[in-house]
Amino acid sequence: MTTAGAVAIELRKLADSLDQNPAAEVPSPNVYFSCSYLGAKSKDIFLGLVKIMPRPLKKEYKSDEVWVKYNSEVISVAAYIERLKVCELVEPAKSAIYRCEPLLSEDETESATA
Repeated sequence: MTTAGAVAIELRKLADSLDQNPAAEVPSPNVYFSCSYLGAKSKDIFLGLVKIMPRPLKKEYKSDEVWVKYNSEVISVAAYIERLKVCELVEPAKSAIYRCEPLLSEDETESATA
């Protein structure tokens, strides 16, 4: 764990390095903040981070995670957390149930197993 100030210092160091040759082409960076697996404080840390992220933000719900993203033309910043940490599970996922027409006749099935 670290602080926002410590991260900001490191990002300023990176910005200073990039400013040494501002015309150099670089790939667009992606910054990810994982708030999963931080124990009991995960939700509070995630919400605090989301409050200080640049705007506008986009929220995405994936199967087991919540993502909050900031995208500009040159950088993407995302924070994510396990969905159970910030959402109430109303109904657990159910396994799929299939009904299929028989692919083989009884005779074909018997001869295939013989």
